[in-house]
Amino acid sequence: MSRSVRAQGGADVATVVVECDASEVAAADRIRHVDQLPPSDRQAFLDAADGTDRTVDARALRAGDVVRYTEYYRVV
Repeated sequence: MSRSVRAQGGADVATVVVECDASEVAAADRIRHVDQLPPSDRQAFLDAADGTDRTVDARALRAGDVVRYTEYYRVV
């Protein structure tokens, strides 16, 4: 899920998955278990979480979401 940022010129900003500590997860955060994601989004998340390229393109996820997998991951 890339989005363009326009200020002076343009930039392509990718949505990425970053590991976070459980203590950083707030009650107000939208928390999803990896098994709740649609199959194509689940695969995109797993590829990002397990790979070196942490970018993810998944319609079910948006910036700020937390995904519970082997650890907690925040989408930023």
